[in-house]
Amino acid sequence: MNRSTFKIMVVDDDADIRYAIANILRKCDCEVSEAATVEESFEQLASKSFDVIFSDMRFHGGLGGEDLLEHVQEHFADIDVVLVSCAMDNRLQAELIAKGASCCLQKPFFRDTCMKVLADLGQDQRKAA
Repeated sequence: MNRSTFKIMVVDDDADIRYAIANILRKCDCEVSEAATVEESFEQLASKSFDVIFSDMRFHGGLGGEDLLEHVQEHFADIDVVLVSCAMDNRLQAELIAKGASCCLQKPFFRDTCMKVLADLGQDQRKAA
């Protein structure tokens, strides 16, 4: 899959961080939608198709990144979920990967990291086809 074909949703309750991640992904030639809450992401998932979701782990009140991962695994198993956190350690990363996350990233991260993640996910999708 060419990275310009990725349809991505960025989910983060911090508008500045959500905008920054979305902007990085747009510079990687991706089509990007944004959601401020996990609940809002569920609404978008019901009406749009996505290839990848980049989601924060922790939200102020409401559901979190693990809830989103569980929902996607149950209802949209073909969507890759990339979970991001400023508190991502090796133990948490291993747990999330075991639960179905495609990738876990430590905040902050930059354009090169996004490009590598998208390239890796694109290779995985080509192998599955």
